[in-house]
Amino acid sequence: MDIYAIYDEMRQQAPAWQAPWGDVYITKYDLVSSCLVNRQLSHVPPGEADADTQRSAVNDWLMYQEGRAHAAIRQALQQPFVGNGMAALAPVVAEAIDQLVTKADLSGTVDVVAAFTRAVPERVIGHLLGVPAEDMPMLRAWSAAIRTMLDTGFDEAFSSMPNATDAMSAYFTELLRGQLAAGEMPPLLVGLPALADAVGLTVAGRNIAFLAFAGHETTVHLLGNMLFHLAHAPAQWAALRADPHLVANAVAETLRLESPVQKICRWPLQPTALDGQPVDKEQMLVLLVGAANRDPAQFPQSQRFDVSRPGKQNLAFGRGAHVCIGKALAEMEGKGLLEAVLHRWKSIEPVPGGARWMDNSSIRGLDSLALRLVA
Repeated sequence: MDIYAIYDEMRQQAPAWQAPWGDVYITKYDLVSSCLVNRQLSHVPPGEADADTQRSAVNDWLMYQEGRAHAAIRQALQQPFVGNGMAALAPVVAEAIDQLVTKADLSGTVDVVAAFTRAVPERVIGHLLGVPAEDMPMLRAWSAAIRTMLDTGFDEAFSSMPNATDAMSAYFTELLRGQLAAGEMPPLLVGLPALADAVGLTVAGRNIAFLAFAGHETTVHLLGNMLFHLAHAPAQWAALRADPHLVANAVAETLRLESPVQKICRWPLQPTALDGQPVDKEQMLVLLVGAANRDPAQFPQSQRFDVSRPGKQNLAFGRGAHVCIGKALAEMEGKGLLEAVLHRWKSIEPVPGGARWMDNSSIRGLDSLALRLVA
């Protein structure tokens, strides 16, 4: 199924389309962009603000908070990503890329997802959160389960029934307890003491679990998607080798064309209308980021991967008060890995049948990607 062909048809026929099951899907760039900053659209699922304490860990995630709770959690989590904080993270990223790409014994046909596009972000996030290497397989399994649940079991994600987010959160709560007792904060958790004081250790643990999931899962797919498109566009690969300054453009173009996060949800606080479509209070709006980022009204020749495309704002990391706090880290990993790949191999070539895309409509990425690496 070509999801982008469906997006195109929706955008042309009904940019705000109400599905038979009641949700309203938004596909045009200007509509999605405006919804992301519209304060009359809530980030909190209806009925969750006053839910009992036995609710799912997902309810306490930063992305589903507003007001003081959102401000407190965001302020604590974003500390390492502002000011001079990124300079402290750069050596961790560089070391992971050096060990897993530059110095790795890789040649011929290689599944790059298994070899390094998943391993690099996992190693980075593990180091930055103080997760022991032997625990990373657990985090990988939890992330896969959460990825599926948020796509096919969205309502269940907010129920009181135990799920992978609860298990992952319990792990991080105990990990944080030990870190606080030792008084030694890993790089991404410099704001942890203030966060624990503001929201309690349980909610803090839930949000560090969210940071661990979102902080590497989307980057994994950014890296794989980028190599997929470069392998299938030799002229774009040649342009990058001729002008390495285009590396940042290549990362941005990948985020636009193959957005790792394909959809974001909002709920109106009052009845409204979008592009002539009436929307009831608390009716779920599904903002199709993947469709908006391919809107030809915003991006000419929108289906084409073009590393020289002018840098218009894509919506891959959201927009407004809830823009992704890890944006700079993801971009740093994308640029660093691409620079290493360009230096290491003269060409990367697709292998027939070598790409296997995930069966997930919410997160766009590859389960495996076999490429021929030519040194």
